[in-house]
Amino acid sequence: MDSRFRCAVVGAANIDIGGFPQGRIALQDSNPGRVVLSAGGVGRNIACNLARLGIETHLVAPLGTDAFADIVRADCARAGVDTGLCFTFADAASSAYLFIADLGGDMQLAVNDMSICMRMTPEALVGHMDVLNTMDAVVLDANLPEESIAFLAQHLCVPLFADAVSAAKAHRLLPALPNLQVIKPNALEAEALTGLPVHDQLTAEAAARKLVEMGAAGACITLGERGVCCANRDDTRFLAGMPVQMTNATGAGDAFTAALVWAWLRGLDLFEAARAGMVAAALTVESEETVNPEMSESAVQKKMAELLFPGDI
Repeated sequence: MDSRFRCAVVGAANIDIGGFPQGRIALQDSNPGRVVLSAGGVGRNIACNLARLGIETHLVAPLGTDAFADIVRADCARAGVDTGLCFTFADAASSAYLFIADLGGDMQLAVNDMSICMRMTPEALVGHMDVLNTMDAVVLDANLPEESIAFLAQHLCVPLFADAVSAAKAHRLLPALPNLQVIKPNALEAEALTGLPVHDQLTAEAAARKLVEMGAAGACITLGERGVCCANRDDTRFLAGMPVQMTNATGAGDAFTAALVWAWLRGLDLFEAARAGMVAAALTVESEETVNPEMSESAVQKKMAELLFPGDI
């Protein structure tokens, strides 16, 4: 672990319950297949990827006192994530995310029960501000209440990164845009943030520039296997995607965000950091688990050298 860098991730931790049918999904019927239970949540996924990339990582997330919380804490411990800053709410259930994937590994339907995240109020977070301001970077996810995101953006003095999570929640990041080092939405989330349609390279470039105009220092809009569009105040670039063997797409965006922060902490610019994010996402979709247990600094460096970007790291 590189002791030079310390990062905190403030967001959701939950249990992922994934269904993987053996054949084409038959609606309104029982589908033979596999059911996989694992720790998840955008914040937790980002934190575990960061820790596996060698960053000292602290998770700030709401947990209950149930078996799901025990699974999350144990899984974080295995990845090297410190959960000492997590909140425990005895009268609330830990959040859960239920999804069904298709034969290609893409999520087709999901239900989330994440009401416990609304307990992460400014009043709850205020006691953590001193320790959060000792970090080299802080990552937020949009599962937090909007007022809490605004509170953190106003009171944190360290570089701040944000993952938009979903189109329904992305708007919660709008008050924080002028305080963000980088915001990472996908196409639907970028549309929700900017009001601009995003469906190809040109429209993604326009939306990325709009996010910078709205205050963010940098923006990375991911377009799945097609690539990513990045913009800062000086430049806009599109980075084409790479071929991957898809197993499970869940968690790819979280791995992208983690590797983006990891690369930025190591001194790479926005575009080089986005390339690291693409490689980490590729490693993730090739694994059945939401966080690839083989994720590591050396794995990302090796894949970058082999596949697309020799010499970048």
